[in-house]
Amino acid sequence: MDKFFNILLIIVALYLAARSIVGMFFYDQLPVPLIVTEFNVDQINEYRARVLLPGFFITLIYFIFRFFSGKNPTSTMWPIYVSTLCLVITHIIGFLVFLPFTKDTIIMFLIALLICLIARFGHNKRKNEIF
Repeated sequence: MDKFFNILLIIVALYLAARSIVGMFFYDQLPVPLIVTEFNVDQINEYRARVLLPGFFITLIYFIFRFFSGKNPTSTMWPIYVSTLCLVITHIIGFLVFLPFTKDTIIMFLIALLICLIARFGHNKRKNEIF
């Protein structure tokens, strides 16, 4: 079971690395979200502004709160878990408020949920190794 989670974490890391590289260096030349999804440019910008950025900001707020309360993460997986959990929360709010229930939005939500669950299992494993 540990090898399974390690393989899943490697796959998640490779996926996130590829998305980061494309987002940073090839955003104008290679609009991957427009090729893969049914979204147009306005919908991608709205998704980014209403889901991704608030999820990032909620993550930052959480870690600022943790800093001022004097608590450290219990494992190296904790920040990954918190950031994906915030992304899942903003997806849920997006579904309730403005996101259409299309195949693409549901797939993005399920990917975020899967990463969140994998990070939680990895955190529990690391936390048990620390204590």
